[in-house]
Amino acid sequence: MPQPPGPPTPAPGNPYAADPTRTASGGPHSATPYGIAPADGGGGGDGGDGGGRDKKRKFVVIGTALAVLLAAGGAVLAVLSDDDGEKKPAASSTAPAEPHRKKPTAGPTGGGDSDHKDDNAQESDPNDVRRPGEAKVLYQTPAPDLTRRGVDAPGFWVRKGHVVKAVDTKVTAYQDNGEEKWSLSLPKAVCAAPNSATDGKAVVAYAGHRKNSCSRLALIDLDKGVKLWDHEAPESGPFGGDHSNMGMAQSGNLVGLAWFGGSAMVRVDNGKEVSPGEMSPACSVDGYAGGKVLLRAYSCNDGSAKLQQLTPAGKIKWTYVVRKGFKVSKIFSSSPAVVALSNEDRKSGGILAISDRGKERSSLALGKQSYQPQCRMDLFGTDMGACQGVAATADTFYLPTEVKPAVGSGPSNEIHAFDLDSGKRKWALKVSGRMLLPLSMDGKNLIVYEQPTLSGGGTVVSVGPGGGTPEKLLQLPRATRKTEAVLATATRIYRNGIFFIASDRVTGTTGTHEKILIAFGS
Repeated sequence: MPQPPGPPTPAPGNPYAADPTRTASGGPHSATPYGIAPADGGGGGDGGDGGGRDKKRKFVVIGTALAVLLAAGGAVLAVLSDDDGEKKPAASSTAPAEPHRKKPTAGPTGGGDSDHKDDNAQESDPNDVRRPGEAKVLYQTPAPDLTRRGVDAPGFWVRKGHVVKAVDTKVTAYQDNGEEKWSLSLPKAVCAAPNSATDGKAVVAYAGHRKNSCSRLALIDLDKGVKLWDHEAPESGPFGGDHSNMGMAQSGNLVGLAWFGGSAMVRVDNGKEVSPGEMSPACSVDGYAGGKVLLRAYSCNDGSAKLQQLTPAGKIKWTYVVRKGFKVSKIFSSSPAVVALSNEDRKSGGILAISDRGKERSSLALGKQSYQPQCRMDLFGTDMGACQGVAATADTFYLPTEVKPAVGSGPSNEIHAFDLDSGKRKWALKVSGRMLLPLSMDGKNLIVYEQPTLSGGGTVVSVGPGGGTPEKLLQLPRATRKTEAVLATATRIYRNGIFFIASDRVTGTTGTHEKILIAFGS
């Protein structure tokens, strides 16, 4: 296997200028700045093939990842450090595994020594010191015992009346009151999972027999807690049997798989492989994104690259030809299709909206502004659709700007709304001293998470299609603001008045009480 080059050098004065890295402000995330408007070019087409593996296209950026983790993580956690000498939580804050309990506790993680009553309450029940107007902590789920220390925990799905979380070798459902609904054990740890499900069913990947291999696939019924089938993942590409750094995306009856050295598509109902056609050995699939439709991106040794939408049967519906020298680096939305481009030197090629016929719809007018969506750690670029902090309607795309250092009340950023037909910015949202994260759409309204500050917990708000003053949906408790920050490596979902924060990584480190899931409600 070829050895990847060393980490790229960030732009002067900008710790977010390197592609895929970790940031603690929103989990194991890439911190790509999308601040360079693309040059004229690009275009659409009706043909194209993909496959193989471009030996030069994968980059390991561990050094830069650590630098950005410390920089961005401090942005969240430093805000929560009191001025009276209370010890600041480290950007890489960890917590110990605690034996799994069927009924999660109401008390959050411990916050260390503090003179503040609310902080001491973190050792017990935060609802005991809940202030007027603050949301209740409905439940908190302690981390289970781990098969090994430090595991990624992909897989979180919200269902009617319950949620499902995968951690290590267990997939567990929790009712809205926090009680365990069911729990399913797998032979080895879950190592990859799609963000979406199909009719209440999701395909997950778990560790295979080879070291660092993510080669077993299983279909889980998220409502009943049963495993419907279990197969080896298909093998393809020059390193097809390795299945390391697996990325997954699910849409309808299709699941796209991409790993370092190969890719495949399988059916959800039976796990059998689906092929859209022969692939050129000079090209390689970069990754997939799911949801309403399944998209796949691939690039070739000659510098060409394409984006394709696949039909429910796994055939090619349309192909968009990326302009020469660039490729798709992230898929922020599959429907409408909104993608980011970059070249082999990791320089941004801008953000494009693609029409449902595979033609360029617009190029977002980013100007000199730097934008920073939060995407899961993806050293090899295979988890292309796993980004938080973005949201889209049929005609509007919402994107967070890069976080600015604390001035006065604390670090902050903005959310910008872009017209997908013209690419122009429609409006901006800013809350003084708050870092903002778009979560999802509720009809035409944007749901936003305002991250916690020293004076209070985070806030979930709703913003109308024209911008304006946000409407507060949930004010999270001050007593759990440190728990929010420690759960920075997490997936956040707001549904029917309940806000969930589900950890994407469990460290198993001895110290404080680590949580994998916390739910807030009114």
